[in-house]
Amino acid sequence: MERGVKVVGGVPDDNTSDTADTADTGETPPEGPPPRPAARRPGGPPSGPSRRTFRVVTVVAALGLLGTVVFGVLYATKSSSGPVQDPAVKSAANTFLTDFFNFTPKTIDSDFNAITAMATGQFSSQANGFFNSTIRKQLQTADASSRGSVRYLAVQQEGNPAGTASIYAVVDQTYANNKSTSLGSDVVRLTADLQQVNGTWKISNVTVLEGATPASAGGGTGSGSAGSSVPGQ
Repeated sequence: MERGVKVVGGVPDDNTSDTADTADTGETPPEGPPPRPAARRPGGPPSGPSRRTFRVVTVVAALGLLGTVVFGVLYATKSSSGPVQDPAVKSAANTFLTDFFNFTPKTIDSDFNAITAMATGQFSSQANGFFNSTIRKQLQTADASSRGSVRYLAVQQEGNPAGTASIYAVVDQTYANNKSTSLGSDVVRLTADLQQVNGTWKISNVTVLEGATPASAGGGTGSGSAGSSVPGQ
């Protein structure tokens, strides 16, 4: 047979094989036993995470985040799933505040009549006692006027108990009379309770949360008192 050709199934010739290998490679066989292969751990050689593993982890993380977002949306929806607020509550409160803080000597009667017409319960008694003919005449004689602008108005609760509501408001007020040389200005913060009477929202109580705060250095001084109920403050 030719050198360097291995016959399958034949009995190898040790000398021939060694000679052939030496001739083919041109190298001297290394002395000593051949190097041992690296030891393998049970279960195969260790390897880094594959791209498939990264994709799986990414998908799981994305699903977890999506689940958190969906849960948050559902929770927020559930927590705000109370009865829808009646827009008439805010409208009635805004009308009351406009009438209460806006008047001139010529409109005092109509404005104060509108206030007493919107009053019920405790506030009805207060309004009828305060906005009487005597105070109206005094304001007209003093050429008193007031201008109010509702800066903030929010419904705090509605329907607890049924047919009731409460609001919080911040009103910027300016006022004048013939005894002052410049306009007075206040920032009035108040709450008001409303009660539904024959399908109409009316004012049952008004409370100034704190003394009226002078909005500027000029003119009059704040007229409110802390924690007072109005009218009368």
